Amino acid sequence: MSRDLILDGLNPQQKRAVKHTKGPLLVFAGAGSGKTRVIVHRVANLIIRGVSPKEILCLTFTNKAAGEMKDRLRAILGEEAPVWAGTFHAFGAWFLRQEASRIGYPSSFAIYDEADQRSLISKCLKELDIKPGRGMSGALAWLANFARDTMQDLNEIACGLPFDPYPVLALYEKRKRESHAFDFADLIFAPLTMLSSDEDLRDAYRSQFPYLLVDEYQDTNPAQYLLLMSLAGDGGNLCVVGDDDQAIYGWRGADVGNILKFRDDFPRAQVVVLEQNYRSTGAILEAASSLICHNRHRVPKDLKSVRGRGKEVAVREFTDDAMEAAGIAQAIEKLIASGASPDSIGVLYRVNSLSRVIEEAFAQWRIPYTVYRGTRFYENREIKDLLAYLRILVNPRDEEALARVINVPHRGVGEKTIDILRQYARDRRIPIAYAVGEAVIDRVVSGAQLKGLEEFHRIYAEIVCRAGMNDIASILGGILEVTGYEEALKTEPDGEDRVNNIRELIASTVDVRDIGRYLEEKSLMSRLDKDAGEERVSIMTLHMSKGLEFNYVFIPGLEEGILPHSRSMDTDRGIEEERRLLYVGITRAKKEVSLSWSKYRTIYGREEFQTPSTFLPEILQEDAPAVTELCAENS
Repeated sequence: MSRDLILDGLNPQQKRAVKHTKGPLLVFAGAGSGKTRVIVHRVANLIIRGVSPKEILCLTFTNKAAGEMKDRLRAILGEEAPVWAGTFHAFGAWFLRQEASRIGYPSSFAIYDEADQRSLISKCLKELDIKPGRGMSGALAWLANFARDTMQDLNEIACGLPFDPYPVLALYEKRKRESHAFDFADLIFAPLTMLSSDEDLRDAYRSQFPYLLVDEYQDTNPAQYLLLMSLAGDGGNLCVVGDDDQAIYGWRGADVGNILKFRDDFPRAQVVVLEQNYRSTGAILEAASSLICHNRHRVPKDLKSVRGRGKEVAVREFTDDAMEAAGIAQAIEKLIASGASPDSIGVLYRVNSLSRVIEEAFAQWRIPYTVYRGTRFYENREIKDLLAYLRILVNPRDEEALARVINVPHRGVGEKTIDILRQYARDRRIPIAYAVGEAVIDRVVSGAQLKGLEEFHRIYAEIVCRAGMNDIASILGGILEVTGYEEALKTEPDGEDRVNNIRELIASTVDVRDIGRYLEEKSLMSRLDKDAGEERVSIMTLHMSKGLEFNYVFIPGLEEGILPHSRSMDTDRGIEEERRLLYVGITRAKKEVSLSWSKYRTIYGREEFQTPSTFLPEILQEDAPAVTELCAENS
């Protein structure tokens, strides 16, 4: 293929990035600007100009991105090109297969996934005689990974654990090494450590890969950044592509400062800004630009649409969250009735707990939906746990429900004890929940297992006594109080989200008294859209929407404390990331965007007055004509 064909169809900014071959290059790729096309065509251009494919290293954040890169490159060149393209972690694993012997590991080392990591940490906790409460191993795994990803000492990270994590994680590292294993964080940290300490090794890999390309550079964390610096040296032919306006992963260690300081790291770097947008209409881009321009720490961009102006962005005010969910469901029903595919519609929210009221509205309007890379509200582990407690109140013979919660939170009851309990109940023909007390009297087990049964018997008896004529919300509150479940959840890495889900559940059950009917309704909800191959509306968090696109996008909950989130409102950095998050959500849309907020929202069981997000006036400013006026939607 000729160089002219490589450049065919590219706009001037894209051509400039593709034609650049020598020296460091920074490409700011605005939303929908054809980033992947530029990356692939640049690699193809290098190969056409005589660069060996084996000298090119392309690093991505997802296997999907790497696969798409290889497929497109094959289509352009007409043959397979042996370019090394893969994720940061895949590169780290490949590197260690070559070099692990330098640090005393065989090339056949194991790679521990998240489950393996948590399992080993649980064993270390037991070895140190620390009772591993539910979620404790996950919290420690997060701490270990975050410390290495961000290059911080453990004592610099607030973790909220009830004990010193250092001895546990030190033992974890020892046992992991004894097993000749690396975990995922090691796949970055170990190569970085080796390259940083061995000049000859650095020189060897810089010679092997003189052309280095990095996708989504704004999402790199400190460890990945240092690894790249080790591989790139003085910048050589390093090309990084990203968008500071779409940096939304600071909470997991990513540092937007990496892309903003690229020109400080490499003063001779060329900079290309891709501003031609091929996804969204002009109205959508104007609204998004009016929002993001309020961030001070960014590179200005002037995105232009090739799709015409399109329909104005809508901002709607609702009386309460139930009406908001119903309004979204009605609007989607009209879109589908007019011929829109459910697959082309996305509902994006800031926090998982907002999905509950949306899912229930969709169930009422029989709108098929899927939770993208997430879990339906009533399928979340913590929700199923609490509903299982309700199930054994209604039906003390429910063996599955009892088995689910008898050790939740952790109280030392194992599977063997549960099996003994099942048989004990069957032999005496009594409900399994009632059998617990008799089994304790008969001492069918001993030691920690017996203590666990005694504790559960006490808890169950107290829950039964408290249930009485109370509504479900009061019963659930009592369950949390006597079990300590909420406090146990707070020790988990995603504990805040899980606790918020619980509070959302309780809020939805105020004044609901018929437990049996309630449980029946929630069971039936999971059966509403089981048809294989059916097109579905996608609902997801704003974080999950990155990299996706829809014809129609709905973003509810634009209220202070939700978007921007309360935990991000204390710092300029936090507010800017929240603003970028909304920007990402808006720019997922091709045709239409609907933003909404509610004057009242039920939070933790109380209907609270809400104020509109500070981001809305930024979108509604006079020089942003793409947005309609606020309008009440009360039907």
